[in-house]
Amino acid sequence: MEEPSEDHILLFRCIQRDDRAALNTLFSHYYQGLCTFAISFLNNIEEAEECVADVFISLWKNRKSLSIKSNFRAYLYTAVKYSAFACLRKRRPAFEDIDTIPDTMAEDPWGTEQVVLQSELERHVDQAIETLPFRCRQVFRLSRVDGLSYKEISEVLNISEKTIENHLARAIQILRKNLRMYRKDTGQPAALTEA
Repeated sequence: MEEPSEDHILLFRCIQRDDRAALNTLFSHYYQGLCTFAISFLNNIEEAEECVADVFISLWKNRKSLSIKSNFRAYLYTAVKYSAFACLRKRRPAFEDIDTIPDTMAEDPWGTEQVVLQSELERHVDQAIETLPFRCRQVFRLSRVDGLSYKEISEVLNISEKTIENHLARAIQILRKNLRMYRKDTGQPAALTEA
């Protein structure tokens, strides 16, 4: 999943030379992961998509004055975090329900038994991830879903790499326990549930 950061810096330099195709390439590459990250703060898909779009619009508008020499991915995630915070400040009263993320995945009721089992397992894993404490869940998603390095996560969330290690260790411990209980309840083989 990890792509060389240098390639993205080169694409950013193309953007600085007014190359809209380079902007579209970066947008396509990062859009889904950045939206998922924004949702972790906002609990609202439309607002998350708007925050991500705003970051790319700002990137385009300020392309001549921005100076991003390395770690382009960390720059984008940090920008989305601050955009989400600005959105939260605007809707202060709705802030209390941040931990409830809507289920946006549609299930396929016509799939084979294996597809149904896989879908059920994925749903259970997603539910298990949602039980993690907020910061622990953020670190886990950034690391395991979005593929950010410890250093990049450290820059995005402004926490130490040791704290990231601790959050991931805690997340894995909680998820293993949760998935072990799921395996016992459903009779699923260990190979399907343990990573």
